[in-house]
Amino acid sequence: MDGLYHISLLNGQARALLIEGTELVERARNLHKLSRTATAALGRTLMAASMMGSMLKGENESLTTTIKGGGPIGSVVAVAKADASVKGYVGNPEIELPRVGKKLAVGQAVGREGKLTVVKDLGLRDPYVGQVNLVSGEIAEDFAMYFTASEQVNSLVSLGVLVGETVEAAGGLIVQMLPGASEAAIQSVENSAGMFMDISGTMREYHLKGAVEQLLSHLQPEILLEVYPRYNCDCTRERVERALISLGREELEAMICEDHGAKVDCHFCNKRYIFSEDALKGLLENATSGGKHDI
Repeated sequence: MDGLYHISLLNGQARALLIEGTELVERARNLHKLSRTATAALGRTLMAASMMGSMLKGENESLTTTIKGGGPIGSVVAVAKADASVKGYVGNPEIELPRVGKKLAVGQAVGREGKLTVVKDLGLRDPYVGQVNLVSGEIAEDFAMYFTASEQVNSLVSLGVLVGETVEAAGGLIVQMLPGASEAAIQSVENSAGMFMDISGTMREYHLKGAVEQLLSHLQPEILLEVYPRYNCDCTRERVERALISLGREELEAMICEDHGAKVDCHFCNKRYIFSEDALKGLLENATSGGKHDI
């Protein structure tokens, strides 16, 4: 079963987020019919977003991560909420490249000529937007750079997906130093970096609870919170209606007169919403009468 721990380290001088995300990544693979390379790329991003989402304070807060590296996979998008639920997609789910040694060619698929963007909707007038240049396209290194450059928090990030015919294991770890950490504490974490690299192998062997002992026992771990990440698309017909209304009168009239209806596919779960000509006329009436106009 998937799970996510918030962990205090070194008597509060550092913190860790540790996720086992095998089931949620497998659900994404099935929903989007992902290749192995695309499974690894999206899976890593989903787990990073889930961990980051679980750090949000408000029930209705959310964050969106977008990776555009110029590679053949296209954009890699994930949206997470404070309960660690997450959804996402890639531009080209069928992309498959030759392995680099024993590793899937995630960096080559994503590319590195682009940016990682994080948008946090905290319920304020304007969202928080952070953006960094990609380091490698391998995703973990890129999120580590985001934390360091955009949030000024020195972080170690490890993300991994083992995928064969199905997702065999998936896991992620974020370790961050907290203000006031001693040099000795910083050195202890830095010296541990090599232990964190094969996070998916660790999850396959030990799962979440055992991974705490294997990876963090020497850093005095104290589990503060456990949540249950999952892949969850919250699209509804009502939301799609509001999105159609937001397109404006001219666009709706074109759909009615030229297409005599509309089909709208959700990028996150591939569900299709079908609107008849009469249904669109009803939306147009709402839009022009001011009955519905917000998203």
